[in-house]
Amino acid sequence: MSYILEDLAIISAAILAAEQMISVPMAATAILCGIISGDIGLYFMGYLAREKTALKQKLTRHNRHQLLLEAIDENLFVNILLIRFVPGLRFICYTSCGLFKIDFFRFTLSVTIATSIWVMIVFSFIYQLGSSSWLENSYWKWAIAPVAIAMLYFFNRQYMHHTEKA
Repeated sequence: MSYILEDLAIISAAILAAEQMISVPMAATAILCGIISGDIGLYFMGYLAREKTALKQKLTRHNRHQLLLEAIDENLFVNILLIRFVPGLRFICYTSCGLFKIDFFRFTLSVTIATSIWVMIVFSFIYQLGSSSWLENSYWKWAIAPVAIAMLYFFNRQYMHHTEKA
């Protein structure tokens, strides 16, 4: 599920952990492994795409790739941390990291740290909400997932709207 909708996977795992259907360490570890492996998969898609001659010629035609490479590589961790929190950027940025052959170890370390922070924030919030006493034995607990997804979507749209203006 984390390969398709990461946020939904985190929310679902947190609710299952709050319902004690799965242990918290197992849920968090599964989510982390799924998201990180998906991000590494995107890196390798870009890495393998570099072998396409037409793409390579487009990238190297005006030496513009060097500017993008430097922009990504110079502050790799900060860039990946920002990308983790802004939806819609992961695919293009992570495949670009592979395409431009950003150091795999640095990429993986940055993705692991950024993903751990993201999962910790979202998972903890949903888990605490799902474990609250007023939702303890209520079916309303399952309403948390669609509400949380709608909130994440709304906040991300607002963020994107503000960045477009800036």
